[in-house]
Amino acid sequence: MTAGNDPMRMKTRVPHCFSMSMMMILALAVAMLAPLAGAREGDKINWKPVGDAILKITGRKPPKVWNVYRDEKKKERVLVEMDNRYLILDAKTKQVYEITAADFQLHGKIYQSTKPTSNENAVPSTGWDRRDIGPAERIQVELTKENISLDVELPHPLDLRTPVH
Repeated sequence: MTAGNDPMRMKTRVPHCFSMSMMMILALAVAMLAPLAGAREGDKINWKPVGDAILKITGRKPPKVWNVYRDEKKKERVLVEMDNRYLILDAKTKQVYEITAADFQLHGKIYQSTKPTSNENAVPSTGWDRRDIGPAERIQVELTKENISLDVELPHPLDLRTPVH
């Protein structure tokens, strides 16, 4: 019996060719879908809670539940949660966007939301002021239609590299 006619050899050869074809198809599928997955991930913002933030509101009664979150990548972007309302304050572009509670979700230990891209979610605002006030950074903005002023103070992280005298 020759090696080409060996029935055992043929059985192992067919699945090997089949598996190589499947691997090529799988590699092609991954290569085609990778850019799409990156685009979807790029449409998300990861938010980190700011525990020691101070929120001052004038023009309405104080919210019962409030939280302040900071974008992990762009530090000038802040999300303010007031009761069931979520406002993204972008101090760089001087825009305020409102997102729904469905857009703000907890994924593991990270809060995520979609990036506000349309002007339909924009809230008219004026009086932007962003400055360093020593131990914190202050962002002030006025929501013009509602006549509400927001003042958010975000504490600077401690620099443990330099000794304190």
